[in-house]
Amino acid sequence: MLTPNERQKILEQLHTLATADVVRLWRASSGADLDSRAFRELIVQAYPEIATQYATIAADLATEWYDASAPELSYRATPAPVAPVEQYAANARYALGAAGEVALGHLTGAVQRAVWNGARDTITYNVESEAGSRWARYASSTACAFCRVMSSRGAVYTSAEAATQVVGRGKEMSESDRRARARGETRDERHRFIAGGRRTRGSREMRSSFHNSCRCISVEVRPGRSYEPPAYVEQWQQDYIDASRAVQPGAGAGDLKDILAHMRANTSARR
Repeated sequence: MLTPNERQKILEQLHTLATADVVRLWRASSGADLDSRAFRELIVQAYPEIATQYATIAADLATEWYDASAPELSYRATPAPVAPVEQYAANARYALGAAGEVALGHLTGAVQRAVWNGARDTITYNVESEAGSRWARYASSTACAFCRVMSSRGAVYTSAEAATQVVGRGKEMSESDRRARARGETRDERHRFIAGGRRTRGSREMRSSFHNSCRCISVEVRPGRSYEPPAYVEQWQQDYIDASRAVQPGAGAGDLKDILAHMRANTSARR
């Protein structure tokens, strides 16, 4: 079974190929006036084909990864549907709202997100379909503050909506609670439910929690299995607790935007 880091590297290679195709499309069409209607229509029509192709490959790969994580189980994964062509066309139109190379940068950023979402969506799609399955967000050690917070909860996600529940009302998780949750445990030694962390005020689509250029992936935790986060996540968990207490002393809560700003400042200070 591939490690999360190995999966990331495969997706990196896949989105590099997708980016190269987008750049080739752009360069092949650059003989025309970049502001012309013909050029814009060509990009809007051709870009969705590239995005769909690579997002589908990513979804197929994630299906294989899901099944390989627990081959003894009877459940068999299926690829999640990729985004509709209309959405990719809308991404192209948005990119073309900028000028020249900036527009190309927006377009390559969009295809990167399409590729990684193909894999992420497939993992969460199957977690929601398989009873008892959960998923964790895996981030690299160099991840931004937002991704560090989102990935520090361990294998507690059971749906796409749950992935956006980070801070807000609820009981704050202690360090031991976070470690236990990361291992997939829901009750402590006294058989009491372990705190689930604070929830956001309101919700956002799961995809909005994966920003542009985000390299985080979703990792399935099949029934009966546990998830062991990378060692560096323990520091992220403490950073979040410290930041939440700093922005609202004594309460340990606070606005996520303020918490992230505090975490970024501390990270910069340590460098």
